[in-house]
Amino acid sequence: MGKADYLSLGDWNALCDVCGFKFKASMLKFRWDNLYTCPRCWEERHPQDFIRGVQDIQTPPWVRPDPGADNQNWNYVPGCTPTSISAISGNLASGCVICGRIWPGYPIQSSP
Repeated sequence: MGKADYLSLGDWNALCDVCGFKFKASMLKFRWDNLYTCPRCWEERHPQDFIRGVQDIQTPPWVRPDPGADNQNWNYVPGCTPTSISAISGNLASGCVICGRIWPGYPIQSSP
């Protein structure tokens, strides 16, 4: 005979789901993980179980289309490069040429 083996009208014997000892059913408490436990084995649910993450929005607030993606609407504006500022015909860009300048790295072809 154990300590839970006595007559209590409307109550019955039940086992703790954690420790396995016998108790009256009215002494057991229902726990958050669906277990009936004795007062010694009962524990509260950890507060960290209720924390929700903050949504991380990684899209920028505004965007523009890539002009290179659609060749029909691509307006290319040439810039000045070392070869386009040289005064060598065939490599000129308007607004960039400096008269008398030859880019030192430009291979000059000698005519036969």
